[in-house]
Amino acid sequence: TMWHISASEQEFLEAGVKHNLRTDGRGRMDYRWFILETGVLDQPNGSARLKLANTDILVGVKAEIGSCDPRFPNEGLIEFSVECCPSASPEFESRGSETLNVELARILERLVRNESAIDMSKLCIIPNQQCWILYIDALILDSDGNVFDALSIATRAALFNTKIPKITIEPGEKPGESEIIISDDPHDVFTLDVQNLPICVTLTKIAAYYIVDATIEEELCQQSRLTVGVNKKGAICTIQKGGRGGILPSALEDMLQIARKIGLQILEKQDKMLLDEQK
Repeated sequence: TMWHISASEQEFLEAGVKHNLRTDGRGRMDYRWFILETGVLDQPNGSARLKLANTDILVGVKAEIGSCDPRFPNEGLIEFSVECCPSASPEFESRGSETLNVELARILERLVRNESAIDMSKLCIIPNQQCWILYIDALILDSDGNVFDALSIATRAALFNTKIPKITIEPGEKPGESEIIISDDPHDVFTLDVQNLPICVTLTKIAAYYIVDATIEEELCQQSRLTVGVNKKGAICTIQKGGRGGILPSALEDMLQIARKIGLQILEKQDKMLLDEQK
C-alpha cells in the first residue's frame, strides 16, 4: 500500500487532535492557507489553479454548442470529469483512482447542478434545440489531503473566470431555420453568476473529535467524514458521508453548524481573492 501509518504515529496524531494541537500546529478548526489563481490556461473558456498546502488542483472549463437535453429544454448542460493520481486519497487507494474520479465528479455535479447554484437558462441558445455545454475538467496534480473541498473551491473559481462568446440568431436560408452566429470579439462575452455556487466543507472524525481540512496522515486515521455543500447564503445544499464509521444523529447538527461557519469564512476569503484577481 502506498499509504501507511504506524500504530504509534496514529496514537500521536490522535493525542494531538484531542489536545487541539495537530501535528502541523493547527487547531481542530483551522484551515490551511491557500493560493488561488484564475485564467491560468489559454485554450479553455475559464480556468483556475488552487494550491492548498501541497494539494494542487487545476480546473479548465470549455464551452461548446450542442443539443439540449429534452428533459431540460430551456437550459444548458454541464459535464464533469476528474482525473487524479491514485495517491490523492487514502480512502480510495485500494479501489484505484477510477473510483475516486467518479466519486469526485459526482460531488461536483451535485454542487453545480443544484437548482439555486447557477442560472442554467443563461446557457440556452434555441429552446429545445441548441445550448451551450460546459465541460469542466479537473486535474489533481498532487494531494496532501482534503481533495473534496479543494476541488470545489477550484471549480467555483474556474466558473467565475469562464467567459462565453455572445451569440446572435439570424433566420436561416429555409423558412423556420435559424443560423447561430458566434461573436469573435474577445470582449463580446457573458459570464456566469457563481455567487450561489456552493463549496464543500469536509469534517473528518478522528477518535472522538472532528477536524476540518485534514492532511493525508489525518485521513489515514479517520473513522468517518462528512462532506457538506455550503453556499454564500449559509444554506446547506448537499451532504455526503464517507469512511467506515457511523455518525451519531446527536453530533450531526453540531457538525452541520461547524461546516456552515467554516464554509462562509472560506467563501468570503475566496470572493475577495477572485475580485483581486479580476483587477
